[in-house]
Amino acid sequence: MAATATTRRSNKTSAETNAETAREVLMHAARIQLASVSAASKFLVGWAQAADRYAQKLSEELLARARGETASSELVGRLAAASSVHLNEITSLPNAAGRHFNRQLTSAPKPSTKRSKELS
Repeated sequence: MAATATTRRSNKTSAETNAETAREVLMHAARIQLASVSAASKFLVGWAQAADRYAQKLSEELLARARGETASSELVGRLAAASSVHLNEITSLPNAAGRHFNRQLTSAPKPSTKRSKELS
């Protein structure tokens, strides 16, 4: 009889431990999903801002040429420089998004051990 009571108590503790483990896995998956969405939005915002800066720079250079403020021989060099800056900004976006993702995961609260201690 004592063995049966001990087995029931062990099974209940095991079931509670499994439920807690499942909850922790689901919470970790949710943190990963939220960090992914946040990193993706950071990437898209960075892309939009870089595209806006590029369009503004091209517009300024073309208007300066149209007004006669720059020579036509200078225009190609200025547009190439603006394109180079834009490409550097764009190519840095994936790394920035990755760093943001990692920061989101490392700053996320860890699962509470309070409940685990209660189960022990």
